[in-house]
Amino acid sequence: MIEYYPWSSKVLSKCIAEHRRGELSTLDLELTSKCTQASCIYCDSRPTVGRKHPNELNYDETTKLLVDAKKLGLKWVYSCGLGEPLEDSRFKRLVELGANMNVRFSMFTNGILIDEKKAKWLHENRVCLIIKMDTFDEATFDKILGKPLKARQIYKAIKLLLGAGYGKSYGNGLTDIAFSIVPTSLNFHDISGIIKFARDNNIFPSVGELEQAGRILSKKKFSKLYVDDISMLSLKKEVDQLLWKGYIRPICPTIITGLHIDNIGNCIVDSDTGLNCKWFLLKEPKVKLIGNVRKESLSTMFRKVKAYRKKCFKNNREKIDNAESTEYIFGGCGGSPKKIIHLARQLI
Repeated sequence: MIEYYPWSSKVLSKCIAEHRRGELSTLDLELTSKCTQASCIYCDSRPTVGRKHPNELNYDETTKLLVDAKKLGLKWVYSCGLGEPLEDSRFKRLVELGANMNVRFSMFTNGILIDEKKAKWLHENRVCLIIKMDTFDEATFDKILGKPLKARQIYKAIKLLLGAGYGKSYGNGLTDIAFSIVPTSLNFHDISGIIKFARDNNIFPSVGELEQAGRILSKKKFSKLYVDDISMLSLKKEVDQLLWKGYIRPICPTIITGLHIDNIGNCIVDSDTGLNCKWFLLKEPKVKLIGNVRKESLSTMFRKVKAYRKKCFKNNREKIDNAESTEYIFGGCGGSPKKIIHLARQLI
C-alpha cells in the first residue's frame, strides 16, 4: 500500500492531535484564479477561474498570512483548488518562505508549465505534488484539457518529475507525488493503464468521481461524461486488484483541521457542515463567509470556524446525517464523506 504523504494516516493523525491542542496546523489556501494553459471540460471552478482576480492577496499580504499562521502552529499548506499555482507570480517566493519556516506545501497542478528547472526546484523545496493525469491517449487528454498539444507537456512533466527524484524520496510506503484521476466516458477504459504506471513508479493514484459543479453544469455536460455505477463498480474491483482491497481516496487533513482561505482572503466553510472543503460532497459549493484576513486575525477566525461548525452539527442534524450517509465508489474530494463526518464529530 502506498500513501501520498500529505494525506497519509501519519500526517492526518498528527494534524488532528494538533487541532485538539488548539493549533492551526494546516491551511487550505487558494493562491490564484489564474489558469490559462488549460480549459478543462469538467473544471469545478470555471467560469471563476481563468483570469487573475483583481482583488487577490498580494505577496506581502500572503506572506503575513503564512507568518501569522506559523505562530499558531502551521505545518502544511494545501493548495488544491481554483487556479494553477505555477502561474502565480508569488508562488516561488512563498514556497521558499515556507521552506525556511519548515512549512510544507502540497499542490495540485496541471503540470503543463513544469520544465526540468522547475521539476528540480520543486523537489529541492520538498513540494508534494498532485498532478492531473486522466489518460495516456494524447488526443483524448487534449479534449479533456480543452486545448491542443497540452497532454504531451504533462507527459513530459511527469518524466521530468520522476527524473528529479519524485516517487523516490520516501520509504515506508509513502510518496511525494500523486495523480489526480477522474473517470469519464472519454477516458474510462484508460484508467487501468494509469493505475499500473502509478503503481510501478511509486505514485499515489487519487481516483475520484466527477463533480457536479462549475463548467460541467453550466455547459450541461455531466450526462455526457458521467460513467454509470455498474461500470464504476467494475473499475473499482479492478483497482482493488491492481493496488489493494478496499481502495478509497484518503482524507485530506485540512478538511477538518485548520482554515480555508480563498484567493481574496476570505475564510470560508461549507455552509451546511462548517467543514473547510466546499467541494467534499462533489456538488456545487454553498459557502459561509467567516471573515477576511485583511480585517480579522487568524486566531479569531479559527475560533469562529469551530463555533460555526459546532452550531452546524447541532442544528443541521438531518443535513449532517445525509452527508455522512453519502456513498461514493472511490471517495469524494478529500475522501469518504462518511469518514470525514465521523472524524469531525469527534473534534466538535
